[in-house]
Amino acid sequence: RDVKPDNILVNSSGEVRIIDFALAKRIGGGGLFGWFKKRTKTSGTRSYMSPEQIRSESLDGRADVYSFGATLYEMVTGRPPFRGLSPNDLLTKHLREKPVTPVAYNPDVTDEFANLILRMLAKDKKERPQNFAEFLAAFRTMRVYKSDKLERTVQ
Repeated sequence: RDVKPDNILVNSSGEVRIIDFALAKRIGGGGLFGWFKKRTKTSGTRSYMSPEQIRSESLDGRADVYSFGATLYEMVTGRPPFRGLSPNDLLTKHLREKPVTPVAYNPDVTDEFANLILRMLAKDKKERPQNFAEFLAAFRTMRVYKSDKLERTVQ
């Protein structure tokens, strides 16, 4: 339950890996990592927490879709979807405010991709993509940026 930029790595081949397997639950004997454990304890990184995490409700994969949406937002804009004057102010914004479209901070982002990110950040988990398969089905059909030119930078 802690999907955030710090837990995403890109190797020299450009492959993306999500890390922090302390959160993962190993299922069955097949060696697959499955769904995250359902739990109600409030934990996570405030800038990426879903509303249901903040309210200490039972969590499912849609909480991770929200967190990944916040991560994508930051990846394309250079800033998280919400900023607060205090930790509680930040959490309140996750609960009550709509994020500004990513296009406002990066006009090269396509409206289609911006709308997908905003759907991922819906306050009501029923309005989000219901799982990562649904996100991927939509994502694979669209462009992220309007221009073709991307600079490769490593920090």
